[in-house]
Amino acid sequence: MSNNFGPPSQPVFMVDSGGGHPKQHQYYHQRMPRHTEPPMVPCWTFPPARAETKRKSWGGLNAGMAWVLTLILLLVFAALGLGAYQILRLQTEVERLTQERPTQIQSVAPQRQVGLNPAELNKNKQKPAAHLIGSADQSKSSGALNWEEKHGEAFTHGVKYSNGGLQVNESGLYFVYSRVEFLSLTCNSDLHAHKMSRKRNGHFLVIMEDHTEGFCTPGRNRPWMMGSHLGSLQQLKESDWLFVNVSHPHLLSRYFQNNYFGLFKIH
Repeated sequence: MSNNFGPPSQPVFMVDSGGGHPKQHQYYHQRMPRHTEPPMVPCWTFPPARAETKRKSWGGLNAGMAWVLTLILLLVFAALGLGAYQILRLQTEVERLTQERPTQIQSVAPQRQVGLNPAELNKNKQKPAAHLIGSADQSKSSGALNWEEKHGEAFTHGVKYSNGGLQVNESGLYFVYSRVEFLSLTCNSDLHAHKMSRKRNGHFLVIMEDHTEGFCTPGRNRPWMMGSHLGSLQQLKESDWLFVNVSHPHLLSRYFQNNYFGLFKIH
């Protein structure tokens, strides 16, 4: 054995083929695959999170608006459909009436030929009434006055006139009235009476009465005039008679329209 006094040799390191890592690092490389990056951890900042929240709120609002618009459209379509249905019904009804009208006219025409004409129908519906005006032929006594029933505005309908009296042919509620006018060329301060009487079953009854006194100065030769009016509701029966009497028939005015007597049925 010889001693080598040469320079010391350099240290030689043995490198393992699996890598020269220490044992504590070898375990880590066995667990983790080679060339594999560690997973990235997301880091959210405040602005992106706020934008996401705003986007979510707008998304919810848009969904609600979409539902509202959908409901409105459905209501509009329903209204349009209902209107179209009503129009169709009206058109169908008009066509039906148009087709039936000629048939109805043909069926009514023969009935109108054999029935009463409209004038007769209206005449039958008219209630009893009468209006008489003064007559020139008056008795000088205090009996019933005579009246004109056909001339001028005088008429009788459903009521009989005879010998100064009106006889009703229907029972009911009547309004009866009379007016007379006294006229004299000289002052006449007497009491003037104006009465209306009803005759029923042969008995007379005064139903209205008026007493007036002439307002004039005796001794003066000036004409004077005085009027009296009667009117009331009366419940009359069939065959009742009505008469008008005055105390001074010779003083009645010759203006015959100023003297009248009448009645009409109310119910």
